[in-house]
Amino acid sequence: MPLNIIRNDITRVTADAIVNTANPMPVIGAGTDTAIYKAAGEEKLLAARTLIGEIEPGQAIETSGYNLNAKYIIHTVCTGWVDGKQGELNILKNCYQNSLKLASELNCRSVAFPLIGTGSYGFPHDDAIGVAREVINRFMEETGSDMEVLLVLFDQESVKSGANISAKIKEYIDDNYVADAAVDEYGLTESDAREMSAIRTRRERISRGYHNRARDMSDEAVKSFAEKVFEYAGEKGIKDSALYGGKYELFFSKQVLSNMRKDRDYHPAKYVCITICLVLELNLRDSLDLLERAGYALSRARKADVVVRGCIENGVHDYFKVNGELAANGCSEIRQIK
Repeated sequence: MPLNIIRNDITRVTADAIVNTANPMPVIGAGTDTAIYKAAGEEKLLAARTLIGEIEPGQAIETSGYNLNAKYIIHTVCTGWVDGKQGELNILKNCYQNSLKLASELNCRSVAFPLIGTGSYGFPHDDAIGVAREVINRFMEETGSDMEVLLVLFDQESVKSGANISAKIKEYIDDNYVADAAVDEYGLTESDAREMSAIRTRRERISRGYHNRARDMSDEAVKSFAEKVFEYAGEKGIKDSALYGGKYELFFSKQVLSNMRKDRDYHPAKYVCITICLVLELNLRDSLDLLERAGYALSRARKADVVVRGCIENGVHDYFKVNGELAANGCSEIRQIK
């Protein structure tokens, strides 16, 4: 079943399991933790938590639901937001992944999550909802689970974070997606044909440049994909480690950057090229140009490509948010874009 986003007080939601953003120690914390303790019964729940002891960041452990409309409370511990570069997003991902895994092991048919990390932990709402969507949708797809997953948003800011950008992307898709366009024998729209022609021209010019080193290599057209990536990175003060590290470390390896450094004609898979465009926070024009240098395009006749175009056009460069929009529009995540 797909992810359902609702606005409600999580202590009033009926589900087999309700997830609590818990304090790492067996004490009553702030925000959601306080609300769940009060609704479940403070004395009984605190006694159960005391038996469990300390919970590590990203870990998930269950107790009874007591007075809640739930069989279980799944307690998971987040971490405080610093700047997004201290592993915070990976810990947040683990909170969702481990909670989902535990709910599945407990044979839950439904589980309700708050927007983890956005209270006293200080996660930006847009980042938090992007991670939630990405991890939950991937779990459901990879496991084939029919468990109902609810993301329960309580405050207006959370609701807006989930809705505003989605509305913009939907409008962009409506304006740009050419699902029923007439195509030639190769399955290309007229727009695709123009883009592919530009790619061929660019690649031919690059190839000519390789075999004629006497030629003025300052010509912008003959720069390879790898050269342009490192040029953009240098201009933006981004180190190689930042291109594959931090919150992007799970999506492509250090070897990709090593190959690009060694071979100026090397370019990775399309999904890696798209991810690099996101990391570099390129605008749509520069993203399309960079992808062309690797022999790729973002087609208006392919919905996933249109969603990616719409995100970049609207300044959305966060990997999790882009994957969230892909899932919301019935498309596969970036790593499956060919």
